[in-house]
Amino acid sequence: MCANLAHPIDDEEIYTPTHNALSGQTVSSMYKLKDIDNHDGAFFIFGDLSVKVEGNFRLKLSLFEITSTGAVCLKHLFTSPFTVYPTKKFPGMLDSTFLSRSFSDQGARIRIRKENRAQT
Repeated sequence: MCANLAHPIDDEEIYTPTHNALSGQTVSSMYKLKDIDNHDGAFFIFGDLSVKVEGNFRLKLSLFEITSTGAVCLKHLFTSPFTVYPTKKFPGMLDSTFLSRSFSDQGARIRIRKENRAQT
């Protein structure tokens, strides 16, 4: 799966992979992990993905199948809109979710926050 930065409302991509708007891992292989109900599932983890441009965006996630002749895009979807804050207005990180903690316990490389450090 591949992640690209997209407009918060329209389904047009704002930045292509050749731009430096995203940093970190923009491609993920599928992981077979247990969900919060202890059922097997297929998950794509972008553990260190970050946006370097302020504004409102969504991520466009594209699923590819690798064939003997190349890659074929099977499907894409868009995340809910989110805001990238300037450094001085950043409200702080939230605690890691139970699902993130569960993935980390199963060996997925995800940074886990132990406490909320939101600025007041």
